[in-house]
Amino acid sequence: MIEYASDPVRVGNVIIGGGNPIVVQTMCNTHTSDVGASFKQCMRLFQAGAQMIRLTVPSMAQVAHISEIRRRLREAGCDVPIVADVHFSSDIAIAVASEVDKVRINPGNFSKNFETAQFRFAELVRVCKTYGTAIRIGVNHGSLGERITELYGNTAEGMKEAAMEWLRMCRENDFHNVVVSLKASNTCVMVEAYRLLVVAMIAEDMHYPIHLGVTEAGNGDAGRIKSLVGISALLSQGIGDTVRVSLTEDPEAELSPAR
Repeated sequence: MIEYASDPVRVGNVIIGGGNPIVVQTMCNTHTSDVGASFKQCMRLFQAGAQMIRLTVPSMAQVAHISEIRRRLREAGCDVPIVADVHFSSDIAIAVASEVDKVRINPGNFSKNFETAQFRFAELVRVCKTYGTAIRIGVNHGSLGERITELYGNTAEGMKEAAMEWLRMCRENDFHNVVVSLKASNTCVMVEAYRLLVVAMIAEDMHYPIHLGVTEAGNGDAGRIKSLVGISALLSQGIGDTVRVSLTEDPEAELSPAR
């Protein structure tokens, strides 16, 4: 077993890591622009036991929509933390950071130019510090980015290096309200990447909580077993502070196998 102890990170009213119980989360499959449907689904997920809910924010127009969804949830007495899932736009990440409890960004597509990415990430951190918003550094095996793949290939080592680059940026910006994930659809790659990451973080005295998940796991028994293989292999080694079982089914179906 790898001896790894994470520090606590606050996301809304939920604490991830620091020895707290593992947080079970899921993701809406509604269009965020459909505020009514997304609100209703979030309420159902909360009532079914989701401790954190993520919604996609594919365009600047969705920033106002996710803000309204969160407002309606709070008015309804639902305090579940809301996470914005952002790809391909540092501008959207910065704009939505004041409206949600956590922003998930993908280092592979945050910005095409790494120097620009560093500058924009510092701006994102500034907003997150102001509003108490957490960040997930969410590396995906399928979208590592050209610079990383040229250096390391599309490998578990590349995933680890991509995450460490951005965790160092968090440290340089004195921002530690951070969760990290290294997701892949191949469970062997996923498990190896997380193990490499933990060893690297320990070596650099980092203690960020870890989000576990297998991308594109599928549905039915196959999807559940694939997720179980990847997630439980790491949990059994003391790695993981929050989990999502990613199924191509209604989000409610993800909660029971995650628990």
